[in-house]
Amino acid sequence: MTQISATDQILLLLREQLQRSERGRVRGADREQRKSATAQQRIEALAAIRDLPERDFRRALVRGLLGERLGEELVAEPAFEAVTGEVLRLIEASPEAQKLLDRVARDFRAT
Repeated sequence: MTQISATDQILLLLREQLQRSERGRVRGADREQRKSATAQQRIEALAAIRDLPERDFRRALVRGLLGERLGEELVAEPAFEAVTGEVLRLIEASPEAQKLLDRVARDFRAT
């Protein structure tokens, strides 16, 4: 049996988000679907802030993805911020993961 590392899980999350982003663009990004995705709404709002530093936006993107996957109730926990920072550090340490995060960030900023 193959074990999946934390980095592999992060890559899977980023790929899923990228696929959702691409599907939304192809289908015309149904507004009702966007309203139900609170994490996505927050990320889209942050993407609209053009003077937000890129690293801060990426951190918010990772935080939103983790919150969506692990549960929004965890986002309010103080330890969640530390987890977000660690996940971002792992992503930045992996060239493949960094490229995926860059693509997802660009897609959100382009919307």
